[in-house]
Amino acid sequence: MRSITNGTLYVGWPSEYRYCVRHQIKILLIFLSFSLLTLGGCTSVAPLDGTLRPNNQAQAQDPEAEIAVNREQKNTQQPKRPKPADYPVAPFQDDWLYQLLVAEIAGYRRDFDTALQTYVEMAEVTADPGVAARATRLANYLKRNQLALKAAQIWSAAEPDSIEAHRHAADQLVRSGDLEAAIYHMEAVRELGGLANFDVFAYRAAGLDEQARRSLLIAIANLLERYPDDRQLLFSSAVLLEQSGEYADSLALLNRLLLDQNVLKDAQHKDNTGRKEQVQMIALKANVLKRLQRPLVAIDFLYQMIAASDATNRRLRLTLARFLFEAERLDEAQQQYEYLHELDPNDADILFALALIALELGEDVVAKAHLQQLVRWDQRAGEAHYYLGILAEKSAEVAAAITQYRQVGQGYEFLPAQSRIANLMLSQGRLPELQRYLANMRADNPSRADQLVMLEVQLLTDQGMIAEMFELLAGVLAQNPNNLELLYFRAMTAQQFDRLDIMERDLQKVIEIDPANGDAMNALGYTLADQTNRYDEAFDLIQRALVIKPDEAAFIDSMGWVLYRLNKLDQALEYLRRALALFVNDEVAAHLGEVLWAAGKTDEATEVWRKAIELKPDSEILKKVVERFTQ
Repeated sequence: MRSITNGTLYVGWPSEYRYCVRHQIKILLIFLSFSLLTLGGCTSVAPLDGTLRPNNQAQAQDPEAEIAVNREQKNTQQPKRPKPADYPVAPFQDDWLYQLLVAEIAGYRRDFDTALQTYVEMAEVTADPGVAARATRLANYLKRNQLALKAAQIWSAAEPDSIEAHRHAADQLVRSGDLEAAIYHMEAVRELGGLANFDVFAYRAAGLDEQARRSLLIAIANLLERYPDDRQLLFSSAVLLEQSGEYADSLALLNRLLLDQNVLKDAQHKDNTGRKEQVQMIALKANVLKRLQRPLVAIDFLYQMIAASDATNRRLRLTLARFLFEAERLDEAQQQYEYLHELDPNDADILFALALIALELGEDVVAKAHLQQLVRWDQRAGEAHYYLGILAEKSAEVAAAITQYRQVGQGYEFLPAQSRIANLMLSQGRLPELQRYLANMRADNPSRADQLVMLEVQLLTDQGMIAEMFELLAGVLAQNPNNLELLYFRAMTAQQFDRLDIMERDLQKVIEIDPANGDAMNALGYTLADQTNRYDEAFDLIQRALVIKPDEAAFIDSMGWVLYRLNKLDQALEYLRRALALFVNDEVAAHLGEVLWAAGKTDEATEVWRKAIELKPDSEILKKVVERFTQ
């Protein structure tokens, strides 16, 4: 019985999946085969290649009969029947063939789930490349990626010389994120004479964690031993090295790929893919130079590459314009963006960049014109309204500024815009109106309600309206008493104003609602250790917090501080040294220095404070502790 390795029997399959089919005989073949099976098995059935064969073995071997069949096919202008040698022959058990016919009939009825499931199961049972190929293609069409991967792996194992099988397996492995496994199939594609697409690793690098990136780098290094001049492998390795922070090694590979500054001239004679690869390499080298703290070298390099290539290359000019802006070479950045604007006057991103540069240069009229154009286009309109508000505020047009800020929308500028509105209203003594406005905004934007409450709290605090601030928080929490974020926020706010009763009550409630909230435990424990003599309670809270986050520097510092309060200096120093090693911070340094001083290690304490002051000379915490001990 023939294998269906190269044959087709798709009846009613989607047009995207139908191939090599003679529609006029499909149904006949299905039911003919099915009838033969129901009669007690078969020794010969119509082959699954879409051609009719004589059932009589003697007739099939009769040369004259064969000639007659061929003549008939020519007369009816049918494609020449493939030779039997074109189709591998493999025995199928009757129950296997029955299941395959079930899959075909399911496809004819457009029951693709049944067809696919049956084909995958039969691919596993038979290990037949034709069955596996059909399962793979159908799974791809249905976007059932896990089944497509399973079928493709069966297919590539059964037919190791098939480029298509390995390519399907590699594609599915890449899609699933198993890049190391994909390498095997990509290498097989290359060995068989196909295009391996090793550059896929470069485009997937950003989504990998450090361990996966390191493993992939090792795998690519092994491939480079066999294919040392493969540009895709070299580029992928450069990208992975850049992602891993190994900038010098990445730069060395890129310099190897980019032989000289005229490399893009050579690319002009290549196809679009070649030019695209060259541009990607140049952009990556510029980024690596920037990472190496050589932004001016990166800018000069980009200027050279643009001059040596197609001057209209958009990506390189955008990269150069961004680098110039970050280097505060605004006039040059403006020139690049204006050039790009001429090439594509409808690009909203370029117009927005020109507006921001004009604002920085004090060209308010130009900036306003660009921003108004974005509003008319309804492109980046929310951001445009925000900056139009800034321009109006700059001109002391308060009403116009508030109008612009109110049209910002729900984007990144939403909260800054509400803050500007609040400040403008407060400057005009419109506090009751502001409170009503913010209350309405909370009602209209429930997902931003907590942020808006915190905004109002900050505004009231800045105005010295502490009682009103606590009243606001009490009112909001009365409506939602289990709001963990606001409870924690009120606790930290209460700490600033020495309202330890409010702080303790709120943090205890946070811990009650969320027993795994280590931050609340640490905050309460540290406060009790620092501002009360309830050291045992503080120790228990901080110890619980460290169980949850054993490597959190702030928690380790708190433990060192409470041990100091308990007069366990040696243990306190152990924790505080570890905390400072994990997180160089002025408060941790102040704690460590104080405990060192108390332990009689005054020189070391002074050195710790000196280094900390060099890093943060304006630290009030350090100033106070140094004055207290050194005087």
